[in-house]
Amino acid sequence: MESTRYKILVVDDEEPMRKLIASLLSTKGHQCVTANNGLEALDKVMEAKFDALITDIVMPEMDGLALTKELSKHYQSLPVMVITGHTEDYSAETAIASGAREFISKPFSIAEFIIRFHKMMDDHKGEEALLALSLIDELTGLYNRRRFFILTEQYLRVAVRTKKRLLFLFIDMDNLKWINDHYGHNEGDQALIELANILKKTFRESDIIARIGGDEFVVLSEITDQNGEMLTTRLYENIKDYNAKVSQDYKLSISVGGAQFDPEYPISIDELLSKADALMYAQKRKRRKQESRIGVRSGQEDFST
Repeated sequence: MESTRYKILVVDDEEPMRKLIASLLSTKGHQCVTANNGLEALDKVMEAKFDALITDIVMPEMDGLALTKELSKHYQSLPVMVITGHTEDYSAETAIASGAREFISKPFSIAEFIIRFHKMMDDHKGEEALLALSLIDELTGLYNRRRFFILTEQYLRVAVRTKKRLLFLFIDMDNLKWINDHYGHNEGDQALIELANILKKTFRESDIIARIGGDEFVVLSEITDQNGEMLTTRLYENIKDYNAKVSQDYKLSISVGGAQFDPEYPISIDELLSKADALMYAQKRKRRKQESRIGVRSGQEDFST
């Protein structure tokens, strides 16, 4: 069976050691990026996604333990191996307490290093698989409420550091109760699944898409000045296309509220939710008033705009 290949950040202020570790891992098919110290490593972690990080302890500007502590705050899922030649000053207990998953002292044998690294990654993979089961919405396959809050907290911190604006959408599927009452809960579940699939089609893999309640979905996406409105327009168009292609006695319909996250004036997840939620319900009330005036039957409206 083909082994998993990882993207690894190797952090050491000594170039020969950086090259040695990168070479050992590269021969096993892994991709390595290097950094000279903890500060440089943090910058690289913010810019790109890594599967693991291996760091020395004694380095200028930011040492390996300070780096590991910082990573454990903001990148808890990133497995870290700590390496040091100063075993009289630093122990495995110190490294693990800082957030590392593995510790190895210099000098080390190549075989021991490779075995310990792969064991760390295998253990991490198993834990991630178990964690994923508790963080995925069983019906739709999207993230659940718990996972949404974990990811969004990290996403907002990165957005503040990188000065990137975000769009937060609160999406409520209209008339789920009506569908359940008239066609049964299996049909209601299928409608939720279809909406989840439309959200996956509309937004990028890097966006956070979650089901946080019975008929409530959220999306968090990085935007520019140009593409914020385009994203919601594309969502409406995909809903309209779905309704045109599928023959059923009701049409999928959604109410949407959007709020932007400005890194210059950051707000909390709860504030984003509250803003978007209020706008979503304002849209829902407006539509209901329009429907009552024209006599549209609940669950049968044409969501063409």
